[in-house]
Formats: sequence, structure tokens, C-alpha cells
Amino acid sequence: MVHLTLSSSNVKTGPIPVSTSGRSTCPDACPLKKANGGKGCYGEGGPLSWHWSAVDRADRGTTFDGLCDAIAGLPSGQVWRHNQVGDLPGDNNRVDGALLGKLARANRGRRGFTYTHKPVLDEQSGPVANNRKAIAAANREGFVVNLSANGLAHADKLAALNIGPVVTILPKGIEDNTISPNGRRVVVCPAQKRDGVTCATCQLCSRRDRSVIVGFIPHGTSKKHVAKMAEGNS
Repeated sequence: MVHLTLSSSNVKTGPIPVSTSGRSTCPDACPLKKANGGKGCYGEGGPLSWHWSAVDRADRGTTFDGLCDAIAGLPSGQVWRHNQVGDLPGDNNRVDGALLGKLARANRGRRGFTYTHKPVLDEQSGPVANNRKAIAAANREGFVVNLSANGLAHADKLAALNIGPVVTILPKGIEDNTISPNGRRVVVCPAQKRDGVTCATCQLCSRRDRSVIVGFIPHGTSKKHVAKMAEGNS
């Protein structure tokens, strides 16, 4: 099941449509995955975790086809976020290329974006080649899939693939724009730096061909753990 909220009440996201995919889509490749003993996933706390569990139980939400129909019905040019929690369609580490392609086609004329921790590097285990192909195809179609990095050095590796834009968690002590180890420009999420900025007004993560990596300052109850993880990957 997948759920679509047509107007998010999240103060950082702003009033745009956001979806929620079940926990089964979350890959073992994500170091924050609670089921694997990970710590720091913001979706595992508070009301969002309750909503997520309701989607897991199929108490709310729709089929993937229903999601695609809803996206195709959004106004032209609408910015929307796929997965406030959850990952790309497909169980665990695998991207279901057919389903992702269907969503990308439904998104034509709109400005959908999302993030993924599905494995894409040769050093990772899992269907890496399949995932790269599916993600690259979605980005070419105009549905923006950001590759999620666990630190600055990891971000460089993902950026070198040239299959999609990159975002990263920032290590402790970095709260301003910076440069990655390989010289790429990293811009801190504007919604974390300026009052009144949201995903709805910023739209940086929905830009497929941007030249910068977007960096996120760890926040929430597990921010120290997440920042430490980022240090180890920077």
C-alpha cells in the first residue's frame, strides 16, 4: 500500500502533496533502518510512525496504480514529494523498475521528487545494476530521484555515477555550505537555514540537473548518532 496526502501539514515540507510507502520498501542498505538495528530514522518517531504503521497494515492508503492515477491528476507543474517515509517501489534492496517507470510517466508535466537509499554502488550488495538502470531512467523521464548519501565521501561516490542528483547527511560541525572531498559544492538545505523556506518554496531537490549536492544537518532525538555516522562516511 501507498498513501498520498494532497496537502502536507509538515512545516518543513510546506503544503504540497506527499506520499508514504510501506516499510517493506526500505532497503537494508540504509544504515538508519530500524528493523536492522539502525538508529536515527525520523519516520520511526511520533505521529508519523503511527501513520506509517497504518499504511503497513493497509488500514489507509491505496494501490500503486491508485497512486499513479492520483499523480496524473495533479495540476500541471505541481511540485510533490514521493515518500516522506519509505523508499522506491520494490522490496528491500531492489527497485521495481516497471513500477518506478509507471510512476515517472504519471508524473509527466509535474515536478515530483524523492530520495533513495537503495544500493547503487559496486561495493554494495544487492541488485546494483538493476537499481542504477531504473533510477537513471526515472530521472531522464523527469521524475527526480535523489541518491541519499551517508556522508560527504559517500556523496562523491554517488555523484560520480551520473544517474541522478545527490543529497547527504552532514557530519557534526558542518552547518554551512561546504565542499566535498572531491571538490563538489555542497549547499545546506535552505529550509534548515532560513525561516519561512519550505520544500514548496525552495524546490532545490526537485531540480534534476542541479550542480550541487544538498546537505542535511542532522536533527531530532538521534541527531548525535546520525552526525557520527556521517563523520565515518566523510
